Parts: sequence; C-alpha cells; structure tokens
Amino acid sequence: MGRAKAWLPWFGQTLVEHVVARLGEVVDEIVVVCSDALELPRLEARVVRDREPGRGPLVGLREGLGAIEADYAFVTSTDTPFLEADYVKALLARGRACAPEAEGHVQVLSAVYPRSAHGLADQLLAEGRARPLDLLERLGFERVAAGALPTGRSGFAPWHGFNTPKAYLEAVRAVDPDAQAEVELLGRAALAAECARHSVPVGPLAEVLSVWPDVLGLVDGDRVARSHLVSLGGRELVRDLALPVGPGERVSVIDALAGG
Repeated sequence: MGRAKAWLPWFGQTLVEHVVARLGEVVDEIVVVCSDALELPRLEARVVRDREPGRGPLVGLREGLGAIEADYAFVTSTDTPFLEADYVKALLARGRACAPEAEGHVQVLSAVYPRSAHGLADQLLAEGRARPLDLLERLGFERVAAGALPTGRSGFAPWHGFNTPKAYLEAVRAVDPDAQAEVELLGRAALAAECARHSVPVGPLAEVLSVWPDVLGLVDGDRVARSHLVSLGGRELVRDLALPVGPGERVSVIDALAGG
C-alpha cells in the first residue's frame, strides 16, 4: 500500500476513525490494537500496543482479547470501510465464537471471539501456530453462511478490504465516482504556475500532480523530484508517485529549498 491504512482518508475521516465510529453504533467498548511505531489519531477507543509486532494477526487478537471486559468481542481489521452495525449485531447475537464463510473462506478477521480465548491464543503461538483460524478451530467455532447475515447496501461484503492503492481507490470510487482531492502549490513553486490550487479526482499521486505541466519539474521518473517536497494531509512527506490520494485529502507541494 505504501501508506498506513489507518490514516487513509475515508470521506471526512481517517479509515480507523470511520471503522471505530461504525463499531461505536453497536458496542460500548472498543479496543484498537496497533504497533508502537504507529501513531494514531484521537479515537473514541482504548489503544493497546502489540508486544510482538511482526508475528501476525493472532498476536493482535491475543492482545485485544486480553484487554477487553466483555465476554465476547467482534474482531475486524482497519481496512473494512463497508462494515455495518446490523452485521456486527447479528454475529454478536450468536453468543459464541463464530465467523462468516464465503466462497469456501472463513473470514477470521470479521468474526466473534470470546475474551477467554486470549490464553489459548498464547498457547497456540508458543506451539508455532499463528493463524486466527487455528484459534477458531480450537474454540469449536460456528461457521455462518455469508448469505445468512446482513451485508448492507454498499454491494461490498462487510469484511471487504484492500492491500493495494488500486483496490483502495476502487473502493473510494464505488462510494463516490466523482470523489475529489485538493492539490496546491506553495512558496516559489506557486509563483511559476498559472493556478496554484486545483480540485482533482482521487488517484495515484502521479495523476494528481499531472494537473501541472512538466515544465514545473515536479516529477522525476516514478518519484517526486528532489527539488520539491510533497505533503499528504499536512502529515507525511512522500516521494512515491504510486501512493494513493484519497477523498478530501490535501496535497501540498513546495520547493525543497523553501521547505528546508
């Protein structure tokens, strides 16, 4: 992806804020598990840090289940913008470990786990078994046919996610085919352009910057030229032109000398 999924824009919020808000319609307790290296926006949730980053999702499950007070937890990933309250309610109402099954695949990161399973997750990890499915199977979970669950009006499954810029942008355009971002030139870069600010369709950074002519020298191959700095949302400086620019995001370009 090239960018932290939690910070990807999703129509007025970051993706993690959006998912937390959806869960907040259903439950009173929300725990977000992430690595120490990842800064997060302010959330209506408790943030728990992963003690063993890099070991996979079962470690995150262990951390999250060990932190909750409720008997059962609905577990999801950050990149699930089509998650809806009725779907979460339907799974939690079963009162046991359960997960949807679609086209022969168990959706282990869109499932219900008991709080008591955090110890079992620790045992599995000690055995070298790191799949969430291993945990569900040890729990004797219920496989729920996807067709038996509410899937919402989006046309996408509640567990639908993305691992590439293309897939993220396709999801954005499915919600709003005309989704726009804002791009601006600042400092001396702005003086060389006829217009220093544009609204442009969401897309890879290369497409967003193509609103300005090559003569400005913003691009060097597949990277932002060293003569300029590009900021996404005022938060991160980037050079990779393949990175996705999302809905409502502000892209700022300034000459590197002026930017220090």
